[in-house]
Amino acid sequence: MNGFKKVIILFFFLTLNIFPQLARDSWSLGFGVSYPRLMSISSLQTGAWAGIGNYGGYLTLQRNFSEHVALRLSGNYSYMITESINRTQAINLAAADFDLLYYFVPCEVLTPYLATGFGGILFANDNSLLTKLDVTYLEYQFNLGIGAEWRFSENWSLRAEGIYHTSSTNKLDGYDNPGEDKGLFGGNSDTYITLSAGVQFYFSKGEPSALCDLYDGITINECPSLDEIEELIIKHTPKEIVKEVVVEKPVEVKKSQWVLVGVNFEFNKARLTPESYPILFYAVQNLNENPDTKVEIQGHTDNIGSEQYNMKLSEERAQTVRDYLVAKGIDPSRLTVKGYGESMPVADNSTPEGRSLNRRIEFKVLEK
Repeated sequence: MNGFKKVIILFFFLTLNIFPQLARDSWSLGFGVSYPRLMSISSLQTGAWAGIGNYGGYLTLQRNFSEHVALRLSGNYSYMITESINRTQAINLAAADFDLLYYFVPCEVLTPYLATGFGGILFANDNSLLTKLDVTYLEYQFNLGIGAEWRFSENWSLRAEGIYHTSSTNKLDGYDNPGEDKGLFGGNSDTYITLSAGVQFYFSKGEPSALCDLYDGITINECPSLDEIEELIIKHTPKEIVKEVVVEKPVEVKKSQWVLVGVNFEFNKARLTPESYPILFYAVQNLNENPDTKVEIQGHTDNIGSEQYNMKLSEERAQTVRDYLVAKGIDPSRLTVKGYGESMPVADNSTPEGRSLNRRIEFKVLEK
């Protein structure tokens, strides 16, 4: 038994550290089980309530157009019942839905998303209170819900979701009263929810995304990689002068200086842009792996604007990075901030490329 526990613990440890490669676009198939349940029932008129012996399943085809946005076509089957003192009504419902998904934090292993859309439903009642409603209906519905996807391998993920459906009919519960007001947005409509869980298989992927990659370039306007920045730092580091003889060997760039390539801010502000967070996520990991390390967070800008303004802006941006690290659990006593403004360029400020290199955040290791 102890050995089994160790295997489970090891499995969760490994999966929590997996960081699957995200693609710019992809195709995937999903399938799983669901639990549907009627929400709006004419209980005052019928004395009925939603039953618990419900079940269902789903199959999806999904197209991710970017790291954040996807469209999904799904087919769903739901079996729902309503109970009363002397009657059990059964509802067999098939739905075809077309939903838009928005992933909030695609670079995280566990990412929540919002889903909304519409679809068609085909359902049949059995043993309704009004026997004339025991026929098959073709209607439509609107969907709104939330979910979360956990990527545990390169191509597979687990998905859990809750969707609230507002139908275009008032006959789902086997009773039709035109005076009711039961829909999500008002109106004479029956509603139901589906809670589902399943797996998602990504069978086709486009170009690898740079959004979550620390070293291959979370960039804006083709900002160079870390290696290219280090080469520029070496190139612009003053050469040693000994007895008035210039030594052509540049001063070695110390490993105690970290350049965070791709930590970007909104124009003239100290607010981080979304592509900065994966880099800072890795910075948090490195600081956690080296708990005795203290760093000075250095902010740098280009030369656009006054020197005084740039000095203040660089310090505010460094402070923003510190606040993020503290929020992620890094001890504040390990972090100091300093703004250098435009005083320490690593490239030519006369070109857009050079200015993009000069707008940077660096970590200087103070103590180990």
